[in-house]
Amino acid sequence: MNKKLLSLIENKEIVFRKDEIIKYCKDKSVLHLGFIQHSEFYEQKIKENDWLHGKIAEVSKKLVGIDYLEKDVNIISEKYGYECYFGDVMDMDGIECSEKFEVIICGELIEHIENPGLMLEGVKRFMDSESILIITTPNPWMDTRIKLIKNGQLEDKWLNKEHVSWFSFETLKQLLDRKKYDITIADYYYGESTNRIIRSDSFINRVKSIAHYFKLILTKKRFYNGLFFVCKKST
Repeated sequence: MNKKLLSLIENKEIVFRKDEIIKYCKDKSVLHLGFIQHSEFYEQKIKENDWLHGKIAEVSKKLVGIDYLEKDVNIISEKYGYECYFGDVMDMDGIECSEKFEVIICGELIEHIENPGLMLEGVKRFMDSESILIITTPNPWMDTRIKLIKNGQLEDKWLNKEHVSWFSFETLKQLLDRKKYDITIADYYYGESTNRIIRSDSFINRVKSIAHYFKLILTKKRFYNGLFFVCKKST
C-alpha cells in the first residue's frame, strides 16, 4: 500500500508543506520568518529532529531566522548556534540584517499578523529580482473544517487562538497582486510531510495509510489542508 500511496502522491503532484519547503531551500541562502513556530514546542522538536528550521539548516547554504519572541531568539542563538534576529515582521526596517536572500519562507505566519501588507512590503528589502517568497497558510475551506462547522462546532471551539485572519486561494492571490508580487506557483498542500502518512510500523499506521490513499483519490485539492504559494516581487 505504501508504494501505491507514494506513486499516487508523485503522479498527482501532491504538495506536502515541509517537504516542499525543504526542496526549495537546498543549496540556497534562506531567510525564515517566524522561524521558532511556537515557543513551547521548538526544543522538543529539536531533540526529535522534527523542527522545520533545523531541517532547512541541514540543506541550505545559509540560514537566518527572524522572530518576535526575543527570549527564545536569544536561547536559540546562544544554546544552538543558529543565526537569528529579534524583530517584528511588520517592521522589517527595525531588523538588524541587510542581506539579500534567494529564498524567503513565510510559513504558517501570515494568519498570525494584524497587517500582512506591511510584512509583504517590508520583506522586499531582503529580495532581489530572482528571490522567491514562499507563503503557506491554512485553508479555510479544508474539508475537515467545513464538516466541523456543519456539525455545529464553530470556530471558537477549534480555531488557533493566535490566528487573526483566514486567507482563501483567491484572497491571497489578490493580496499578492495588490502588493506587486508575481505568483509563480499557486497550489494547495495536503499535509506536513509524507513521513507522517506513509508508515507501516504498526497495524494502526498501516490502516491510516490506507485511509489517506482513498482520501487523496476522493478529495479535490481545493479542500486540502492549506495553501502553498511561491512568488517574486514584480519588476
